[in-house]
Amino acid sequence: MKLQITMEAEKIPKHYHFLAGSIVKAGLSSFNPELKESLYSFEEHQANKAMRPFTGAIYLNGYTLEGDEFIIHQDIRMTISSSDINFMITLYNGLLEHQQMQYKSYTVHIKHVKFLSEKLPTKSQALFKTNSTIIIKDKNNQYLNIDDPNYEKELNYAANECLKSVAGRTLHEPLVFTPVMMHKKVVQLKHDKFKNLNEKGILYLNGFEGSFVLGGHPEDLALLTQTGIGFRRSQMLGCIEMVNE
Repeated sequence: MKLQITMEAEKIPKHYHFLAGSIVKAGLSSFNPELKESLYSFEEHQANKAMRPFTGAIYLNGYTLEGDEFIIHQDIRMTISSSDINFMITLYNGLLEHQQMQYKSYTVHIKHVKFLSEKLPTKSQALFKTNSTIIIKDKNNQYLNIDDPNYEKELNYAANECLKSVAGRTLHEPLVFTPVMMHKKVVQLKHDKFKNLNEKGILYLNGFEGSFVLGGHPEDLALLTQTGIGFRRSQMLGCIEMVNE
C-alpha cells in the first residue's frame, strides 16, 4: 500500500529525515498509541532498533535553501509505502485526526491524505527507480559503493532482515541487483544523538539513486517494492518504485 501526505509549512530543516519520522509517530499515536509504542519503544526510555514495516520519500514542491532551512513556497509531499495493511490504515486515520505537527520549532500542517495506486512485480525481474536514496553497508558499518563486490551480498542481507520483520521469513531466493543508471548521493542525518560524531552532529551516509534491475522471486520483489530496500528505510530512505517488467 502507498499513502501520499500533502503538507504545508513555512519552513522545515534542511536535514528533514527525523521530522518525517515524527510525522509518522504523531499519526500513529493519535489513532493507536499501542502500535506506535510497539514499533518505537523496546523498554522504558529505550528505543526499539528493530526494522520497521515501511519506507518513504519526501518531495519539496518549490523551495529556497537558506542556511540550514528550506523555505517552502508551495507544498511538501511525503509518500509512505508498506505491506502492513494495519499500519497503513492506522497511519491514515491518525493523520486525518492529527492535522498539525510540531517538530522542534517547526510547524507542519496536514492538508490532504490519500492512498495511491501501486504497481507490484508479478515476474522474476523488473526495472525499478529510486524515490529515495538506497543505503547499503557491511557488518563493519562501512557504506558500500555500487561497484563493491559485496554490494549485492549486503543488499540481500538487508532484504532478508526486512522480510523476517514484515513477513516472518527470509527471501525465497537470492536477489540479483543490476545497476542501470545510478549515481552517488551523500545523505546527511542530523540528530542530538549524533553530537558526539562531529561538531555539526551529522551522520553522513553514502548511498545511491537512479534506476536498476532487480531479479528474484516475484513474491519477494512485490514485498520489497512496498517495504523498500537497504538500511534506514523508516527514515525516508530505500523507497523504490517499479517502472516496468
